[in-house]
Amino acid sequence: MSNAAFKSCLIALPLLLGACQTVPDEQADAAAPITSADAHALAQAACGGCHSVERYGLSPNPKSPEFPTIANARGLSVATLTNWLRNAHNYPEEMDFYLEDDEVSALVSYILSLRDEDYQPPR
Repeated sequence: MSNAAFKSCLIALPLLLGACQTVPDEQADAAAPITSADAHALAQAACGGCHSVERYGLSPNPKSPEFPTIANARGLSVATLTNWLRNAHNYPEEMDFYLEDDEVSALVSYILSLRDEDYQPPR
């Protein structure tokens, strides 16, 4: 091996070794919190096929309430919405999907952010 090639290997070695580092277990288990933008994207991806997930608009499926209608439902709380989302698997059949706890929390926060004391349901 020439001297120049040897020097190139020495320069590249730290870069190659740096790419092989592992993440400590305590960091690997700690997922980044879901942001409000992520929660909106999650709502759109998981729920937007049937529900309007926006502040205004009608649901694509007329049988599916708009998120603001859900958010402004009398008696709705963080606990009741969380419980419903965690246990709503296969009810109705179209909702047969799994949500992680952080996704449930993010959806609950997003839906409740649509509360409005002047809310009027769509006609």
